[in-house]
Amino acid sequence: MKTSFFNKSVMGILVLAALSLSACAKKESSATRVAGRSNTPAVAQPNAVNSCGNTSMNVGKIYDYTNSGAFESQVKSFISATLDPQTLGTISGNINDKTGIDFFGAFKFDSSGNLVAGSSTVLIKIFDSYAGQSYNGQVIQPYQVEFSAAASGTINRNTRQFTVKFSDSYGDIVFQGQYDGTLAQGNVTYQNRTAVNGYSPASGTLGQFKAYTCALIQ
Repeated sequence: MKTSFFNKSVMGILVLAALSLSACAKKESSATRVAGRSNTPAVAQPNAVNSCGNTSMNVGKIYDYTNSGAFESQVKSFISATLDPQTLGTISGNINDKTGIDFFGAFKFDSSGNLVAGSSTVLIKIFDSYAGQSYNGQVIQPYQVEFSAAASGTINRNTRQFTVKFSDSYGDIVFQGQYDGTLAQGNVTYQNRTAVNGYSPASGTLGQFKAYTCALIQ
């Protein structure tokens, strides 16, 4: 089926809006998120130091198998702190679909179980239905939300449970879960403190997460 002129025009307006509005979340300090669609190709970001056998194991997933519609709604509510959700395409909660969320995390803890906040980072890549398409000679990149430092967190190496919070003026995002010798998994929640025009600060469960322990827990 050919894409109609109307659909192309709508897509163009949404993409241009997304590219222009993505600059609203600028880095203000080491812990403030940087959010937007990059105009340059996205590069997989390996964790600085981990014990994984190959870099492909650095990629984690945020998903919701049970309700993909609710997942898309939560993703759009989460990004409403920095972007008009209407400029985002569709997003699947199925971990095996083309659209969805990848994340690169490094949660570093000291010997007492306290988070080393300045060495703990997360990069969230939202692959919506626009990502990968070409528009005016450019390939549309995923919408990214990145924190270069965490706010707080702890790990209990006996029960193998952990909590890590990233926080800035736009809101909080929290990874809470458990790990074993292979996988770290749990839930991701968020609490926005601000919103773009026309929306109110949102909160909820972004989804479940799953990542290799050797990449995430350091």
